[in-house]
Amino acid sequence: MRSVYLSHVGCWVRYLDLPGDSPGRDGAGSSTASGPPNASGSRDATDFPDPLFVYVAGLGAATSADFPHVATHPALRRHRSLLVDLVGTGWSDQADSERFGYTVEDHADTVAAVLDADGARGATVVGHSLGGSVVIALAHRRPELVGTLVACEPNLDPGVGDLSAHVAAQTEEAFVRRGYDALRAVVARDEHAAGKSVFHATTGRWTAVGMHRTSVSMLADRDPTFRTQFAQATMPRALLVGERTTDVDLTGLEPAGVAVHVVPSAGHVMTYDNPAGFAATIAAAVEQAH
Repeated sequence: MRSVYLSHVGCWVRYLDLPGDSPGRDGAGSSTASGPPNASGSRDATDFPDPLFVYVAGLGAATSADFPHVATHPALRRHRSLLVDLVGTGWSDQADSERFGYTVEDHADTVAAVLDADGARGATVVGHSLGGSVVIALAHRRPELVGTLVACEPNLDPGVGDLSAHVAAQTEEAFVRRGYDALRAVVARDEHAAGKSVFHATTGRWTAVGMHRTSVSMLADRDPTFRTQFAQATMPRALLVGERTTDVDLTGLEPAGVAVHVVPSAGHVMTYDNPAGFAATIAAAVEQAH
């Protein structure tokens, strides 16, 4: 695991750096993409046959928990991969809420800080749910960092969400006082009945304030909306949806050049519903984009 210090926030963001198994890789988990730097001193991932992949997980989740089995699937494991735990999630530090707003844009800037520290440009960025909105915001704010944009059932429109809507419907005070613990109790009950315990563990790494403020930000009005940002981005783009998801609104995306790919035998939680199919669909989407 590697780390980057966010001096403006006063905390560390941590991420897994998986070197990939392409021929010529030294396996040491170098903090830069393979190959020599370009004239500006940074390394453009699109210059190489095996570009850097960056993954970001959803609300209540942790990338270090949700994506290792996806990034190391045979369809993807040749690529070097960074699995970024957003501030206040997974192994990254919790931030002082007076210094970090926990907005989607704040999270996007965190991913940008990791890529800046790495010296990478033109990465393939993959985000699921909240992570999909984060990588769309990253591509909008720092397009030079993103070579290919893959958003997997992201929040695209104001007021539209599931878990985020449940959290944001409560006041911050009420969620901090009761809602957070009540949510985790329901997750624990449901996961125990299903014979597993992953989401309960990862939600426990989120602060109540961070989860609430992130949820509010996901549903907030913004100009341009995430849908518009996604449609207007100039790099190759793909939207991944689960085969069992029935309420995806594709308005304005395909005419704008966003390729839509279906993850078989999966609903929204595609990282666990069908991780092998998810990995294969990511690989196919990126290959088709180029």
